[in-house]
Amino acid sequence: MPIPTFCRKILTHWRVALKVKPLTFLVKASRPVSRGARFLYLVHRAAFAGVISFVALACFSPVAQAHPHVWLDTQSTMIFTGKKISAIRMVWIFDDMFSLTVMDQFDHNHDRRFFDAENDEVRDNAFIALADIGFLTYLRRNEKVVKIADFQDFIADITDDGRVKYSFTLSLAEPVDPIADQIGLSVYDSEYYIDVGFAKDNPISFSGNDGIKCSYKMGEDDKHRIYYDMVSPQRADITCH
Repeated sequence: MPIPTFCRKILTHWRVALKVKPLTFLVKASRPVSRGARFLYLVHRAAFAGVISFVALACFSPVAQAHPHVWLDTQSTMIFTGKKISAIRMVWIFDDMFSLTVMDQFDHNHDRRFFDAENDEVRDNAFIALADIGFLTYLRRNEKVVKIADFQDFIADITDDGRVKYSFTLSLAEPVDPIADQIGLSVYDSEYYIDVGFAKDNPISFSGNDGIKCSYKMGEDDKHRIYYDMVSPQRADITCH
């Protein structure tokens, strides 16, 4: 059975991409790249072990399925200034394969920690490029996305069970009022290279909301489906009073 043309292109793309130096491919590309491609080098490295089965499914299965290459669990803390949410503290924990890839690239002394210069390398080469897509974070006020202004306090770590963890704070371009407005939070990659799920325990928490009672309800965001309209991201609807 001949290999379809698009499958040959997939195989060629993997063979070439895996040879590209990560510093160049992630954040110092000399030409425009797609939204997902800025993070794609490490994604490709993490998924390489499964590339044969991926291509087999995509090329020879009657119905090709969606194939994210990286999985992460997220916890989000809504940070209040006065009566408004001004920032979101994020914790991301990655899957085993991607974690091994990041450790191989940046844990130079093999102490299973990212201290000082190692932390800076992870930030600059396997995180900061996500600024182009709002760090995968979609906070909606009355269904309109609130812009992320900047990030602070990035810390990369490795959990006791060997998974890479990112902790960082996202500042909102303007604070939002969860009492007056409808607020919803989703964290996802619209191109589905990365599959994001809220953690089972404490997916949403609140900080600095003195005198304000807040709660959340988890569900699927059917209004903003992704990946050819096949995937509904998880969404936390936030209510305060």
